[in-house]
Amino acid sequence: MKKLILPFLILILFLQLSPAFSKSYFHPSINQSFVLKENGDVEVEEERYFSFSGSFSWAQLTIYLQGVEDIDFSGVWSIETGEPLSFQVEEGANNKSLKWFYQAENETRGFKIKYILRQAVKRYQDVAEFYWKVLEDEHAEVKNLQTSFFLPQASSELLKLFVHTKAEPGEIVFSPDYKRVDFYLSSIPSDAFVEARLLLEPHIFPLLPLLAENRYEKILQEEEKLISQGPQVSGLTVFLSFLLVLGGIFYFLLFFYYYFRYGKEPQVDYEREYEQEPPRDISPSLLGSILNQQGASPSIMSRAFLATILDLARRGYLEVEEKEEKKLIGKKDYLNFTFTGKGASKEKDDALLPLEQEVLDLLRRISKDGKNVSTLDIEEWGKEFRGDKSNFLYFIEKWGEEARSFWEEHFFPLLDPISEVKKTQFFVLGMIYSGIAIFYVFFALTSGNSFWGTFLVIPFIPLTLFLAFLSQKSLSRWSREGALEFKRWQAFRRFISDFSLMREAPSILLHIWDRYLVYAVVLGVAEELLKNLKLYAQERGETLVVPAWYHSGDAAFTLASLDGLARLNNFSNRMENLVHLRQAVSTSTSMGGGFSHGGGGGGGGGSSKAG
Repeated sequence: MKKLILPFLILILFLQLSPAFSKSYFHPSINQSFVLKENGDVEVEEERYFSFSGSFSWAQLTIYLQGVEDIDFSGVWSIETGEPLSFQVEEGANNKSLKWFYQAENETRGFKIKYILRQAVKRYQDVAEFYWKVLEDEHAEVKNLQTSFFLPQASSELLKLFVHTKAEPGEIVFSPDYKRVDFYLSSIPSDAFVEARLLLEPHIFPLLPLLAENRYEKILQEEEKLISQGPQVSGLTVFLSFLLVLGGIFYFLLFFYYYFRYGKEPQVDYEREYEQEPPRDISPSLLGSILNQQGASPSIMSRAFLATILDLARRGYLEVEEKEEKKLIGKKDYLNFTFTGKGASKEKDDALLPLEQEVLDLLRRISKDGKNVSTLDIEEWGKEFRGDKSNFLYFIEKWGEEARSFWEEHFFPLLDPISEVKKTQFFVLGMIYSGIAIFYVFFALTSGNSFWGTFLVIPFIPLTLFLAFLSQKSLSRWSREGALEFKRWQAFRRFISDFSLMREAPSILLHIWDRYLVYAVVLGVAEELLKNLKLYAQERGETLVVPAWYHSGDAAFTLASLDGLARLNNFSNRMENLVHLRQAVSTSTSMGGGFSHGGGGGGGGGSSKAG
């Protein structure tokens, strides 16, 4: 029981703290009135609305004392109820803070705040100036801001307002009696201050001491300088913008350099149209793993799986027999595999590769009686799910990776090692560039420190990501040995699938045709090979050597029996289709499809007749 106490306390603490991590708020609106007094004091009343997401209980407003003698906070009231709220005032070295308390959760609340700015107006010989940040340096996003200035007297001879902000320009309205000025802003980013500079006639502040200085011309020069400068964009921002634009252009050009330098397939001195013999005496599992440059394709490896079963039968581990399952309507043909007992001992069979042993062991596990396993049993097992993948797809992907690794370890690299290094370098470089560019654009836009050059960076982000992922395919290329191996197997594929080429082969082909069939299954041309074998035997008037491992439904093996072997091709197609379907229904893929039963809910349809 004691062991459960600590996890329980941690869970309680997590439940208490978790809402805090998801809390946020913004200001739907802030309405301010600044009432300027004849003695230079300014009475301020603010209505600040907060839109809360999460639970909140306090708020705080801190104002620097720069430009004023003091700040007197009068209090805080709830706009919804009009009731005063509990608050406290804290004094710092150069600021004052007002902190008030309430309870709010996932709602919008309004608060009325009152305070007085002591001696906030400066009176010079030729101008009176109220220069104040009406919105502090650090704050949440403000959707709408309305600020009003009320004057002690009409200032008909001089009434100017300059507003400094990183937000988009708003609207300024002067009252006809020259006693009031209002301005409106919207969409003010977080931490973007708003500063107002109000210029008035000095005589409307008779109780304010007069400073012996003329400031009006200097103030106008300062404002003119701010206008000519435009938005204050840091030199670092400009530098990063152009650096990232140049980096994007460089990455774009680098892709083509890498492609022509490292992505183009190597020149191989091989021009033969066809190969009469398999280029290499290898397991069909290995052949499946080298037919796709990007790695062992599940589609190809599903054919290699069947070819491996066929090869195990050819080598005496299995016997194959045609069977049929009667249904209410028609029948279903299938193939049955019987274990011969060879390789059944627990000791390692040195005649089998680990990949082949893995398939043989799998067939024994699928078998219901330990003696036989059929294509129906394999399909039934293959359709079952293991997590988010079917049994067959899970097995075939893992098996394909093992086959690829076995080839690389025992033969030679299929892909050019230098090209693979450059591909990785290019991808990593693209990810680094994209990360820096995304961070820069986000920071520049949210901080208001952006300019037209910032927007030039944005198109390079998706372009860079596209090229980085494209490079994973386009920058791979065969090694010279891999390219030659691939070409030779494609030449052999042309030979066994083209009767005009096969008819030139010696008659020994009729004695070793089952060895060719194993590779034809992997290469996807088993049906073409069987048809060509029939034509080849008929044209020469010779008979096929009967394979000891295959038993047809006929009393004796004839050329017609080759049609029965075509069921192997049908089974291969069904397992390949199973791979496509299981990949297509996965949420991790964006493209795919296959054939399945059911449906009927689509448009179209109807019937056709003949008479």
